[in-house]
Amino acid sequence: MKLHSWHLSITLVCLLFGTLFTSNLKTHLQEYNPMAARNKTLVNVINTQEQKNRELESEIAKIRKEIEAYHASAGVPSGLEPVKKDLERLHLLTGLTDVRGPGVIITLDDQEKARMAKEPEYYLIHYSSILYIVNDLRAAGAEAISVNGDRVVSTTDIRCAGNIILVNTHRLAPTYVIHAVGSPQRLEFAARAGEYNSLEQQKFPVTLEKNENIAIPAYKGSYAFNYATPLKEGKQ
Repeated sequence: MKLHSWHLSITLVCLLFGTLFTSNLKTHLQEYNPMAARNKTLVNVINTQEQKNRELESEIAKIRKEIEAYHASAGVPSGLEPVKKDLERLHLLTGLTDVRGPGVIITLDDQEKARMAKEPEYYLIHYSSILYIVNDLRAAGAEAISVNGDRVVSTTDIRCAGNIILVNTHRLAPTYVIHAVGSPQRLEFAARAGEYNSLEQQKFPVTLEKNENIAIPAYKGSYAFNYATPLKEGKQ
């Protein structure tokens, strides 16, 4: 079969068109990647929530200072001293007071492999590891715990949104630093027997050190009970 010059031209045009079509298709798929779109939406939601949290925390801190100033100026009648002590104890138990004492400091970080790996999730610290370590410390009698400066209280949630780790709805980024006040020996033993040891065995860059003077800030959020109400004495 005799080939004409226009045959070659058509072939080249078809090849060029196919290349451009494939390139445009890849670009289109990347731009409309549903997972990327979902992550972007989650980031926007988190940014909005964080701004609201900052505003609420600022308002809560202002109100608490006003209450403290009122208590300081009004004084406490001698008959109410036991009530004041009970209130201070409740503030301590609920994490509404800055505390200091002996304990442990644990640091967790992602592996360097995560930057270049095809499946980086195997080399990243996940929210579950932080949650397990916090639970190990609680079980060992930790009296106060914070994660990257966020106080852990009874209502604290440690979870993920997409690939973002949240504590008390605050976004965290590595390195993750966990402070815990309690018996340094008991806390260290519990941590090394649990999730911390698993991360260490997997070659994650983690450290644990005992410290005699750890400061943990008060919880900045608020407690809201929408459904639970006090059970009156004598009623079931």
